[in-house]
Amino acid sequence: MKKQQSQKNSKPLSFAELQVLHGEELSTKIIDRATPSHALLDEIDRIDVESTEHRELVVTSRIKAALTGEHGSIDSNVSLTEGHRYASVKSLFGKVYAQTLITDEIVSDAHIDIKEEFIRLASDDFLNVLVEQLLYGDESRANGIQRLRGVLDARIDKANGFSEAFKDDDERHQDFYKVIKTGSSGSFGANAAAIKAHFSAVKKSLPSKYKRNAKWYMNADTFEELELVADSTGQSLLIRWGRSVYGGEETFLMLGHPIVIIDQMNPSEANGTPVMFGDLRAAIKVLDLKGEGSYFTTDKVTVKGATIAYIDSRYGEIIQANDALRVSLQAS
Repeated sequence: MKKQQSQKNSKPLSFAELQVLHGEELSTKIIDRATPSHALLDEIDRIDVESTEHRELVVTSRIKAALTGEHGSIDSNVSLTEGHRYASVKSLFGKVYAQTLITDEIVSDAHIDIKEEFIRLASDDFLNVLVEQLLYGDESRANGIQRLRGVLDARIDKANGFSEAFKDDDERHQDFYKVIKTGSSGSFGANAAAIKAHFSAVKKSLPSKYKRNAKWYMNADTFEELELVADSTGQSLLIRWGRSVYGGEETFLMLGHPIVIIDQMNPSEANGTPVMFGDLRAAIKVLDLKGEGSYFTTDKVTVKGATIAYIDSRYGEIIQANDALRVSLQAS
């Protein structure tokens, strides 16, 4: 993901010029600015789509192969093997907005690029709301506000006691990821052996094709909790691998896979889901809506001596491979 570079204006940008900036251009730059600064968004690919009704086909079963002989051999007749099957998945869009106040003093400062300043400020608002929805959106709609299908809520059937998410990959509905119980309410296990056994089971359950890019996702509290886990020989569950875990790079390993810290994830609790494991890029995508997906305006009247800059944009999510991610559920 390319990082946006700020450019200084030799001449201050007027609000008339700011007003006509294309909303789609601004919203794209805002989310681009937010993406590298957040561990979750940096793990998920974004694609442009033409409609909020965007659909994709995902493969649910693949073609089976079998041995045969040379063509023309009487004894090597071929027949249909088990064929491939597809399922259709549909996107869901919500609207994110940001509103900030820019004083006349800032506008008159020729050393400040107003466009870049607005992008910098608005990206914080966009980031927090979008990440919260990608993790904990419950798919509800109230007062015209549509919430997304969060990986740790709607996508694991939380409203129905995780019923669909308990099913195996070949039985589970395409819209849901799999959860695996820890066997202990509010914790990962009664002792170090039980904790390691749980995470080993989570890792083992993930199909091999995703393990090359698989990572563990958790918040800092959960990381510190697991950092204390060691077996009877003193061997830690987590292995240090380079710089500090807070340095923005995966520098600790658990069972051979990197750990990514996501601050918005919840800590341990009864029926909690504090850890994810898998290949997020294969599991989900964030959708940008082309064309009329964004709106931008400014208001110089409401607040004297300042201008309110407002932007909103529609962003969506769509599930990809529902077997590419596992969620640890702290339940017995």
